[in-house]
Amino acid sequence: MFKSLSASKMFRFPFVFWMVLVGGLVAVGIGLVSLGYPVPATELKGVEGTLYQESKELHSITPDSLEGMIVNTVELVSPAVVSISTERTVASFRPSQERSYGERFENFDEFFRRFFRSPEPRREFKQKGLGSGMIINENGYILTNEHVIHQVDEGGISITLSDGRILKAEIVETDIESDLAVLKIRADSLPVVTLGDSDNLRVGQWAIAIGNPFGYALSELNQKYEPTVTVGVISARERAMQIGGTGTEVRVYTDLIQTDASINPGNSGGPLVNIHGEVIGINSAILSPSGVGSIGIGFAVPINKAKRILDSLVKYGKIEWPWIGIYMQPELTEDLAKKFGVERGVLVTEVVESSPAKKAGVKAGDVIQRVNGKDVNSPLDLKNEILKLEIGEEIVLALVREKEQITIALTTGRIPEEIVRAEEEEIEEETEKEIKEALDKAPEEALLGIKVQPITSELRKKYNLAEDEQGVVVTQVTPAGPAMQAGIVPGDVIKEVEQKKITDIDNFHEAIQEVKPGEMILLRVRHGVWTMYITVPTNK
Repeated sequence: MFKSLSASKMFRFPFVFWMVLVGGLVAVGIGLVSLGYPVPATELKGVEGTLYQESKELHSITPDSLEGMIVNTVELVSPAVVSISTERTVASFRPSQERSYGERFENFDEFFRRFFRSPEPRREFKQKGLGSGMIINENGYILTNEHVIHQVDEGGISITLSDGRILKAEIVETDIESDLAVLKIRADSLPVVTLGDSDNLRVGQWAIAIGNPFGYALSELNQKYEPTVTVGVISARERAMQIGGTGTEVRVYTDLIQTDASINPGNSGGPLVNIHGEVIGINSAILSPSGVGSIGIGFAVPINKAKRILDSLVKYGKIEWPWIGIYMQPELTEDLAKKFGVERGVLVTEVVESSPAKKAGVKAGDVIQRVNGKDVNSPLDLKNEILKLEIGEEIVLALVREKEQITIALTTGRIPEEIVRAEEEEIEEETEKEIKEALDKAPEEALLGIKVQPITSELRKKYNLAEDEQGVVVTQVTPAGPAMQAGIVPGDVIKEVEQKKITDIDNFHEAIQEVKPGEMILLRVRHGVWTMYITVPTNK
């Protein structure tokens, strides 16, 4: 296939031959260099001209330009951003579980993961943690995340200031509900941040995340440090997220700011600021499915929520949230929606005695659809709208009662020390004879597959029922019956049948007598500490 060429034939095509030969040698040379045969450094001596090009021109930053505004913002805020170092004692079954920088707080799945506990821990160790915070008052008050200082040892919080000083901090107050904490150090004349307004944020506006995770470590090395800075935009508002699960503590957070400004490890508790240097949020978490790094989704607690906490501390000496005094159905199912004649909303299952809602006329069975004109479709929505308010602020609820639209105005209040859940009416104990007579005429067994009894002192004790609990208590549930399939268990208290209040065994039976076999029946049931509405298909 291939033919050899004689020397004479080679010289017949001198140009082609030498081009191929030279090209091959060049290729081999390049290959040798790429395989690790660099030009000796001595060859660089005596190189004519410069080895590289450089610019010595000084580029000024125009203050009114975007670059200038970002630089000015960072210079303005950074002195008030602190590094927080924590120490907590952790029981460990395996020594390898200790980590030098503590929990990966920014990991979505492990954001609030409880520390590993073993029934028989082999040893205890001191776990270190790093986070950030911001000085809000020149006398040493610092705002940060609750999870940054969660379960720290007494005296286990150290604050590193921008001037390199390291001071011990005390916890003033914490709030798991909002993941916020207020700390205090003994210092004065400190630089402070300026709090902005997070209620009027717009998606797309600039957001600058500032943190100081390594200030403590660098200060110990006598090294000057500056906070870390990342720039992005507001990606979304009013986000909700669930933290934890799979055997760990579960928390739900609402009304979060979403941003693509990277929230680096240790930046939790640092400020999220706008282009004008005003704090609009507290950096809290990132979405990290891998648990390794950010995918560009970060979350911050709105600063207005923090301002409400701070105002509460000044006014009441502790953190207080607005309260109206209702309990809500976790989910409005299709069957429940049909029963109440609605398509959406939040179903009220119980109204606390003497609460703002009770005084205003809210009743169990009401379906709240709007709060101050804003639609609410879940308990989370309603709770979020209430928490935006101030204690003592008037709100308007638009709700459906017995398939009619009504509006109720009420004023938010403070949660009382003791909440009275039912009317203070004593239920007299039934005699054994009365109980037997009641059980003998029990249609609920045929319809629902349950047996009920009046609430006696013995049953109160057996099922741990409150002294003021009203209704009838379920004592038996037929296996695979309608009630069991609906989740009813012995010890549950039936408080309503088809929205008719049940106070004793007689009116329970009166209500049951009106139910036709095969109908879907609506019950209001106390199940453990919760009261809820459930629909049960009766036997035919």
